This record gives sequence, structure tokens and C-alpha cells, in this order.
Amino acid sequence: MEFEIVHPGSNAMIIVKLAVGEAIKTEAGAMVAKSTNVVIEGKMDGGMGKALKRSFLGGENFFFQTLRAENTAGEVMVAPAILGDIKILDMTAGQDYFLQGGAFLAGLGEIQVDTKMQKLSQGMFSGEGLFVLHCTGKGHVVASAFGGVHEISIPPGTDYIVDNGHLVAWSGDTKYTIEKAAKGWLNTITSGEGLVCRFSGPGKVWLQTRNPQAFGAWIRRFIPTSG
Repeated sequence: MEFEIVHPGSNAMIIVKLAVGEAIKTEAGAMVAKSTNVVIEGKMDGGMGKALKRSFLGGENFFFQTLRAENTAGEVMVAPAILGDIKILDMTAGQDYFLQGGAFLAGLGEIQVDTKMQKLSQGMFSGEGLFVLHCTGKGHVVASAFGGVHEISIPPGTDYIVDNGHLVAWSGDTKYTIEKAAKGWLNTITSGEGLVCRFSGPGKVWLQTRNPQAFGAWIRRFIPTSG
């Protein structure tokens, strides 16, 4: 299996070349184009229970689509629904990743996607909800972002703070807690930052350069209200 990101930036797309019998797993509706010998199948992946968890708890589609090259080698192009870049995360033995809801674009190889419950306090206040996506297996996880993707490497014994609306993914060895952005609730509210995630190394965090919630609020300013 070979893959390449084309048009990186706000219009990123990934092209995957498949050998005979190889397949990739993608978010439903993510296919842009394919060669004629690539077969599309809609699957729940992991059975009814995991599909329901991903859909109702993790904010993902109920089905994944599997694109498989049959008879001869093939090619498929995949892109996210939103404007933004794509990041390919290498999945080696023992490595796992957590993704915010909506960030999973594709799994290249033997990738399993499930949901995992956060601590109640983290889920209630992080902006990510009580459940996040948990990716395990062997291969590559393809994550999509709103805007560009920036990687932060956090050394052991070091903390780094990220606005929760900018989170895309983080490595499973990274610990995090939720806290106020500033000292005291008044400063936190008036700063416009609200609550943030404090990540503790070692580990890596990937963030998106634009905040979807903030962008939505900006758009609503220009939408006329009835009455």
C-alpha cells in the first residue's frame, strides 16, 4: 500500500494505491474518486455494539466504508468534508491514539476504531464530550483538521496547554487534565478562552489552527435573525 497527500493545506486529499486484495477503511462519504476495480462496502466495523457507540457516543457515522482492490491493483482518493489539512499518524506495535469526534478520516492497514469514556469532569468541561475516539492496531491513522495541523512534542516532565477547541489528536501515552485558562473565573471568562487541556509528557499532541466552534459563532454574526 502506498499513499500520498496532495494539495496540502485547506484543500488536502489523500491518494492511496492498493495492491490486489488490499483495502482501506474510511469515514462514510469520504471517497472522492476511485479506479473501477475498487469495490465499496458499507460496514458497521466491530459489530452493532461498537457501531452504536461510535455513532451515538463518539459523534461519528454509524457505518464506515471499506474500499478494496479486487482482481488488479487500484487507486482511491479520499478527502474530508471540511476545509483543512490531513495528518497521517503512524501506528506501530503498542501505540494508540485518541481523536476528537469527527477527526477520523481513514485507517490504512489493520486499524480498529472504538470509543472510550473520559473522566466525567474531563468530558463535561473539555468540549470533547464524555467519549473520544480510540484508535489501535497496526498501520496508519489519517486524521483531518479544520485549518492546518501542528504537532507538539512534549518531553517527559513537561506540561503544555492547548485550547480544547483546537484539539485534533493525542498519543495514548500522554496524560491530560482540564483547567481554567486563566487565574480565577472572572479572568477566564473575560479572556474568551474558557477551559483548556493541560497535557503532560512524554507524548505528542496534534492541534488544528482554527477552532470550529469559534468559526461557527463568527458565521452566525452575519446570519439575519427572524423578526
